[in-house]
Amino acid sequence: MKSGIRRIVHPAGELIDFETVFEENTALTEKAEKCGHFERVEYTTDAYDDGKTYPKFCNVYLPWCYDPDDKEKRYNVMYYQHGNTCDPDLFTQPAVKDLLDSMFASGAVEPCILVFTTYYFDVYKDVETRKTTGDVPAGDGGGFSGNPAIAPNFYREVVEDIIPAVELRYNTWLQSAADSDIRAARDHRGFSGYSRGCVCTWYILHHDFEYFRYYSPMSCMTTAGRKIHDEIPEQQVVDYLTEPMKAHPELPFFIYASDGYPNDVQAMIDQLRYVTRETVFSYGQDPEKNNFYFAVSDFPHNDLYCPYYFYNSLQVLFR
Repeated sequence: MKSGIRRIVHPAGELIDFETVFEENTALTEKAEKCGHFERVEYTTDAYDDGKTYPKFCNVYLPWCYDPDDKEKRYNVMYYQHGNTCDPDLFTQPAVKDLLDSMFASGAVEPCILVFTTYYFDVYKDVETRKTTGDVPAGDGGGFSGNPAIAPNFYREVVEDIIPAVELRYNTWLQSAADSDIRAARDHRGFSGYSRGCVCTWYILHHDFEYFRYYSPMSCMTTAGRKIHDEIPEQQVVDYLTEPMKAHPELPFFIYASDGYPNDVQAMIDQLRYVTRETVFSYGQDPEKNNFYFAVSDFPHNDLYCPYYFYNSLQVLFR
């Protein structure tokens, strides 16, 4: 990594149809004095229409300033879905957690609660298969392979099970598990993900738009409801991503997309170029008048870079 802050600027027309800026703060590699901590939240889900109830968990990161007794201070919540072959324990590793600690300790990002979810039903079963191909039972429709016998209802699990389990336990803006209250707190909730988790972020935007205002897809294009290697007509992608916005024009939103690895960047650019021709989008980093932005880094493809993407996106989202 280079020292200091790096600004990568691609003027309009040079790489994509709009300017993009990415800032790398290398202070994220330094151990912070103010550190947050992780807690595990267990829950069950029966969202998959198969007659089964699955015991699951997510890992919740609480920033250094979080005080469970201070009920006056309520926190925004950003959910993060890992990529293919990974698991929600990825960022609990001390060296990786340091990146999150440093990001919030830097003062550039307002502290929020981070929730690390998984579409896998059991991350400790068939571990070697999961770590090599990712081809184990999952609820997101299988971004790479998947099991057609399992309904792709992860979007229901997120709203019906994960959000209440997390946000009613901590000092957030959610008042109750009622669907109306989950919708009412959407301004204080975002969803993000890397690689296959990025595909999942676009999928959450499509299905759960009424529950999330902010989105941070990282390093992958949308599959528009189909498998990741399928060729998808441009209009199908446009329709998939704009359907919820057109159905709910009264609901504000912001998408902060990020990418790095050249092959991934080009794939996302190809999709975003024609999607952003839609009038529902206004490009830029001012949430008062914009709702979409795209930042390009020069990082390789790896979930562990997501704190650097968060360092950029969380300066805009929730603002």
